[in-house]
Amino acid sequence: MTNESENIINEESTDNISTDVNQTQKQIVKIKNTMHDIEKMLLEEQNNSNKFPNFRVGDTIKVSVRIKEGTKERIQIYEGVVICFKHGMNRKTFMVRRVTSGISIERVFSFHSPYLASIEIVRKAKVRRAKLYFLRGRFGKAARLKELALKKGENKLIK
Repeated sequence: MTNESENIINEESTDNISTDVNQTQKQIVKIKNTMHDIEKMLLEEQNNSNKFPNFRVGDTIKVSVRIKEGTKERIQIYEGVVICFKHGMNRKTFMVRRVTSGISIERVFSFHSPYLASIEIVRKAKVRRAKLYFLRGRFGKAARLKELALKKGENKLIK
């Protein structure tokens, strides 16, 4: 008798657990949907898609960044090769690599950051990779990329 009653209790408890799991999964889906909607609204408010030129991985660009030092604000220009993009609605970022005095520096910029003043395309390159991490181990001529010709008026678009 006790075995039968234990089996019945176990079946009931597993049913309760499965309904709890289903409810939490539904709540997670609701949270994901609301976060997606919030990100869409923020992206529409910022609207940086037309603010900058269409650049790709492999392009050499000049990024003008606003820097606040105390009460003063100045613009610093950072020039380098775009190594990668990380996509994610309003979290979209790109990484720029430059070599100065034999030391390579990589900097990540948020595409929708209010501190980006302008982006100018200096050179376009033909690459067959989405991420150019292999450039990290190369310097000088080994780090060259095949250059493409720029069309007239394609290089610059400012805020």
